Amino acid sequence: MDKSKPRIGITIGDPAGIGPEVVCMCLAQKELYEECVPVVIGNGEVLKRALQSRGLSMPVRCIKKTEDAVGEYGIIDLIDLPLRYEYIPGVLQAGNGEFAIRCIHEAVKLIRGGELDATCTAPTNKEAMRMAGSPFMGATELFAHLGGAKKASTVILQGGCYVFQVTTHVPLRKAIEMITTGTLYEFISKADLTLKSFGFKSARIGLAGFNPHAGDGGLLGGEEQEIFMPAVKRLREEGVCISDPLPADTIYERGQKGEFDALILLFHDSSNIAIKLISKDVPAAVITAGLPFVRTTVAHGTAYDIAYKGIADYKQFYKAITAAADICRRRFGEGA
Repeated sequence: MDKSKPRIGITIGDPAGIGPEVVCMCLAQKELYEECVPVVIGNGEVLKRALQSRGLSMPVRCIKKTEDAVGEYGIIDLIDLPLRYEYIPGVLQAGNGEFAIRCIHEAVKLIRGGELDATCTAPTNKEAMRMAGSPFMGATELFAHLGGAKKASTVILQGGCYVFQVTTHVPLRKAIEMITTGTLYEFISKADLTLKSFGFKSARIGLAGFNPHAGDGGLLGGEEQEIFMPAVKRLREEGVCISDPLPADTIYERGQKGEFDALILLFHDSSNIAIKLISKDVPAAVITAGLPFVRTTVAHGTAYDIAYKGIADYKQFYKAITAAADICRRRFGEGA
């Protein structure tokens, strides 16, 4: 095994969804092996069926330990877990959830044992996990529990820019009320710590403003000066490299062009419009922050309706794998 590259444990997710085939499609990309040593955690028969659905011919090599992974293009190194049920492509079953949960447990065990550097998880189905008896809302909450984290949060990586959303699934009126000096200070402080955990020494952080044109010097609202700048000044005193509040309608483009390493965006829809608008050309990866290890995934679900039909797009999952590898390299000493 090539020890100079991060070892990424790739779980296949829900066996009946698109996870197994997008995993296979990623492993069919030769350049992936320049980024990492991929170790798949799943089931051999599921993988073979997924390979067939995409017209791929790659040998599946079952291994007992990750140190046996060769990290060689054209060979799939697999930690093979038994299914214990008969899965049906595209059909919701409790067994789907139970298997996906076992894959996650295996990935965390291997990371804690020092056999993996990170994990990238293919889509799981929340309903299937509940049917299997999971007390957790989904995979992220399960990872938080297994990692002993009080709270895990989501960070989006698109292009080379990390995106943090101050408010997410709350009514807009309430979200506006949540934007206070204290909230901004605490949120940005945690974002900066998260970026340091990703390997950044001093990340350049861009802060989106509240009003049109970021208030236009107070002509279009005073929130930027009255609420935002006190937090910004305090953060700068503590060594955080944070911008003044900037117009929200152009900050995303500035992040994508490399002016910032990360962006602080205020609201769910205004953030996700920008992310989704370019996602076909610039795939986005999801990173779970707050864990004691690196975990990445994708924003899309299991897509039962197109599973094993040979049409699922793998590019977002490919980005998720390479994002995990990139964070590992930064942690290993190549930080910015």
